[in-house]
Amino acid sequence: MDIDNDLNGYVSALAAKASKSVESGEIFAKILAPNDDSGRHGVLIPSNGYSFFPELSIPDQKQNFTKTFTVFDSGRASRRTVAYKYYQRYPERRITRLPAILNDTIHAQRLVTCSHLTHTDGTSDYYVDCMSSSRQDELDELCRLIFGLEADPVQGLHVRRPIGVAGLVYDAPLTELLQMFDGIKAQGWMDTMRKGDTGVGKTFEGLLGIKENNDQKADYKGIEIKCKRAKKGVSSGKITLFQQGPQWASKIPWKDRIRVLGRLGDNGLYSLYSQVTTKPNNLGLWLKVLNTGHRVHLLKNEDVIGCWSFAMLEKRLLEKHSRAVFVTADCRQKKGKEQFRYHTLLYCQQPSIQVFIDRVSQGSLVFEFLMRQEKSNVTPRNHGYPWRLSGVQFLEDLFAYQAPREKFP
Repeated sequence: MDIDNDLNGYVSALAAKASKSVESGEIFAKILAPNDDSGRHGVLIPSNGYSFFPELSIPDQKQNFTKTFTVFDSGRASRRTVAYKYYQRYPERRITRLPAILNDTIHAQRLVTCSHLTHTDGTSDYYVDCMSSSRQDELDELCRLIFGLEADPVQGLHVRRPIGVAGLVYDAPLTELLQMFDGIKAQGWMDTMRKGDTGVGKTFEGLLGIKENNDQKADYKGIEIKCKRAKKGVSSGKITLFQQGPQWASKIPWKDRIRVLGRLGDNGLYSLYSQVTTKPNNLGLWLKVLNTGHRVHLLKNEDVIGCWSFAMLEKRLLEKHSRAVFVTADCRQKKGKEQFRYHTLLYCQQPSIQVFIDRVSQGSLVFEFLMRQEKSNVTPRNHGYPWRLSGVQFLEDLFAYQAPREKFP
């Protein structure tokens, strides 16, 4: 297949074989690992690819389950029935009954792409395209197109991305940051530069030479840095994406607003430390997503007290997380002082506002108030308005690209 110089050109060539024209779409691509093939094992699908494929309603999580659907096979220019399988033993999901070229294990690299395209006539369809390094030049060109000009097409590398966005950016700022991470990792255990929860991030940024500031833009040359402690090798806790307060329905001083929204303490002062989701909390605060109005409302019981437009949230998301690295550190106490050993880095790129909104609706992305009165009738101390993912496992869906340090040169 002739490959155009952009992703739209590539998927348009696939659709043309089916006598269709492309309006929009999304692509999932993977460099196969040794345990991937066309049929016996199938191609392992990472969790961020689950919703790309047809919905798999598993009736019993303890039983294997298979759903078939049809795709357009670009290799033979005809339709093919493939199987989407759930294996309860692991558990995991795989696509099987794919073109036999994926069994060509003699060659070092095998690539499968699956495109979900909407056509100009209003219809939509799945397209499968497979290739091995028996056609090395064409494979290299397609990998550069899909994964990015400088991406290293190692086994297991995968991406899910809209067809209208740019590829993986591997440039000088990311190269510098990865090299500095390697140096910090090699140093092993080091003392915290600050006590408390923020010590893990403050220490890492200090080692990078980043001065603390209140800039709302990304930390390092356009790349946001987030650090977390790890427990038993697994990153724990919430992840703050950015801070953005609502547009308030009424303008009143915060010393009055905290009396309406917050809680009166035994000391006679009000505080407002509250997580807000799509279900009312114990203060009656909750979020309501209006997809048709492109807004998220903040309510107190049934009264709308503020809102965020999707455009506002997307602007902040792209300001802070157009590119981001998530660093995990082991932690320990030694001689009464916390120490960190930074050991993993995940690079992420191209967040989706629609996935962000979906996560808000599902309750895995939350808004928080962090404020308290220190003196009566004085403006409360405000620690910000964070939007936070409730766990690192939700990162995969948020970004089109996720690549661990090991995937880069």
